[in-house]
Amino acid sequence: MIRKNYFIFGYGSIIWDNKDVEPLDIIDAKLIGAHRSFNKKSNVSRGTKSKPGLVLGLEYGGECQGKVIVIKEELYSKIRKREGGYEPINSSISKNIKVININNGEEIENCIVFFPNPKGPNFVSSDVDLKQKAAIILKGGKGERSDSKEYLSEIRNYLKEEGIIDDEIEKLYKLVFDNT
Repeated sequence: MIRKNYFIFGYGSIIWDNKDVEPLDIIDAKLIGAHRSFNKKSNVSRGTKSKPGLVLGLEYGGECQGKVIVIKEELYSKIRKREGGYEPINSSISKNIKVININNGEEIENCIVFFPNPKGPNFVSSDVDLKQKAAIILKGGKGERSDSKEYLSEIRNYLKEEGIIDDEIEKLYKLVFDNT
């Protein structure tokens, strides 16, 4: 039986918090056709049922710099469990997105990109503006891992360490931390 590797586009914590999936390679990449957005409520890891927080997802349109994490086929189930409320989209099947290797400009085919389910109960639609998102973050409770305020700070800092500046995250960070 021939085993294959999976290519996963990382735009958030999987970029640096990935030891459990034992990356074979990590490639600088750009997702064309979507951008980062805090658009998924968390009522377990970064909030509670009564005080949900917000976590990072993607929205169609624009682009997003990240990393492609290459893993063995048998570890894909760990990624699926970790990305529970997100839908895996294959970049070669979708007409809306493509993933480019920043180092050589070539398209990375069959790359899996996880999007929040827009029909799911925890999805936050694009008509919710950044001020409203900041309010959700500030009101959110502490979940199993942290609250979404700490998560936002963590995401921002790790992306900066990777040389990635995301305008939406910077604006949201300013709204959240200038109000505390």
